[in-house]
Amino acid sequence: MTDPSPAPASTGDRVLRGTGVSPRIARGTAFVMASARQAAAPRRTLQPAEIEGERGRLDAALARAESELLALQEQVEGRLGSEEAAIFGAQALVLRDPTVRERVLRAVEDQRLNLEAALADVFDGYARALGAAPDRTIGERSADVRDVGRRLQQALVACEAGACPEIPDGAIVVAEELLPSATARLELDRVRGFVTGRGNKFSHSSILARSLGMPAVVGVPDASRRIRTGDRLVVDGVAGVVFVEPDASIEGEYERLEEELRGYEAGLRPLADLPSVTADGTAIPLFANVNKLSDTEAAFLFNAQGIGLYRTEFAFTVRARFPTEDEQFEFLEAAAERLHPRSVVLRLLDLGGDKVLPYFPLPPSRNPALARRGIRLLLAHPEVLRPQLRAFLRVSARHPVSILLPVVGGLDEVRKLRDVLRQVQGELTAEGKSFGSSVPLGAMVEVPSAALIAGTLASEVDFLSLGTNDLVQYVLAADREDETVAPYYQPLHPAVLRLIRSVVEGARSAGRELTLCGEMGGDPFHTELLLGLGLRSLSVAPGEMLAVKAAIRATRLDEAERLASSALELGTAAEIEALLRERSRRGAAPATRAERPRSSRR
Repeated sequence: MTDPSPAPASTGDRVLRGTGVSPRIARGTAFVMASARQAAAPRRTLQPAEIEGERGRLDAALARAESELLALQEQVEGRLGSEEAAIFGAQALVLRDPTVRERVLRAVEDQRLNLEAALADVFDGYARALGAAPDRTIGERSADVRDVGRRLQQALVACEAGACPEIPDGAIVVAEELLPSATARLELDRVRGFVTGRGNKFSHSSILARSLGMPAVVGVPDASRRIRTGDRLVVDGVAGVVFVEPDASIEGEYERLEEELRGYEAGLRPLADLPSVTADGTAIPLFANVNKLSDTEAAFLFNAQGIGLYRTEFAFTVRARFPTEDEQFEFLEAAAERLHPRSVVLRLLDLGGDKVLPYFPLPPSRNPALARRGIRLLLAHPEVLRPQLRAFLRVSARHPVSILLPVVGGLDEVRKLRDVLRQVQGELTAEGKSFGSSVPLGAMVEVPSAALIAGTLASEVDFLSLGTNDLVQYVLAADREDETVAPYYQPLHPAVLRLIRSVVEGARSAGRELTLCGEMGGDPFHTELLLGLGLRSLSVAPGEMLAVKAAIRATRLDEAERLASSALELGTAAEIEALLRERSRRGAAPATRAERPRSSRR
């Protein structure tokens, strides 16, 4: 393997720029993490006496990771064939490469980096070098190298119960990459904000930050090497700026801005008890998107009309194994009880792509975003699907719940799921376990194939949920987790808006309810346009509900429809955004997330 040398950390950077993804302000002390997709550990400087112990930890991790890969190779070969299993053997060869061990130990000894940080730097350097190679075959190996690095990290810092890194109160977590599966294991009640080197406004870590109501700036180049643990930080999640060791004047300005933001949010509080209805009297149901049981409390306090999207992945990412049927039933029952008699839409586990579990390895793919995921993956693994369906049905015995299928591509998947659902209902009946007599079944519309046949799809399910996060990336061929194509990820692209209008018409023709549950719905800047496109139900993060409700109450549908007609005649996302901003300047629409009270500093 080549031996790229990572750029040394800079101690002179005082103002770092990225993308603000959660419009809040955080002031606190940096806690820098070495992170992988399922694991995270502090990034720190070693004492000389610690270096020898790191050598032993590295050798143990290399041996463990190689053993896991060879076992996985044997397992996949027996299930899928030798060709599919060969990749794991190739990854094991990477671990045996003596230059890998030498490179990591050099970072440990010369830079005094703890092993977790050294691994993160070395494997990130290898992957970047391979990804930049002109030879496409070599470039494609970068994903395999990253996967090997993550496996080694998991061997070192997998957060078992009681072994998570202890984060000090008031910390701002800094990492190159920190996806929900790793973030879920952190002590989030001690965290004030996030700064990451990778990601964009619509990546999973950004969505999680907004759902937590936590300030975050992503896409800060080499964040974990330009910031040191203990640095005083100000994180401006509005402007996308991070101040390192700011002077007193900057601290004072941001203290004032925090007060303004708190005042802005306090001014919205009275909206919680007001109906979600347009200025001309049309009711627009406003639901909450939640990730875990504690989120339902926020949904209750903000008076959500129900849970429009319960993402069940969180309960899987915080465990070292699949939760049992009874465990799933217990936390879902508690969530439904808190919102009763309001409805709860339970989405089946959405794995695949960038969402993976350390205890459920998936075959590597050259393009994970286009590999088997969502309902396709679940249908291939009934041992995962069936316990979750049983738990959902048991909750339906006492509460109004619906079942939502993720990443639906067409009718075949819906029909296969219905067959499994009938079998599970038969099993529960035979066991004397009760469930609802009629549990609605819905489909996520988040890939173009589902959007294009929305009317036909709607005729075979009870409702549709429009997932714009994935729909945008698939329509525009722009991975929302890849910051290098962030400029191409455009929710206001004319193709996206026309497809949304088509889905609305398809659902309406079939007489089915359609709820938009993607991130577009949580930005009040988009509200009038979405209503003008025909949407009549929205589901957003609890922290976004009041601002969106204010936008709904300020909207007249006839004006919204004229706005949508004008937008659909335009040819670029920039032109449509300019149209909406002009509308906002005239006072006809509430400010976007990025236009709430803000500092003059950039």
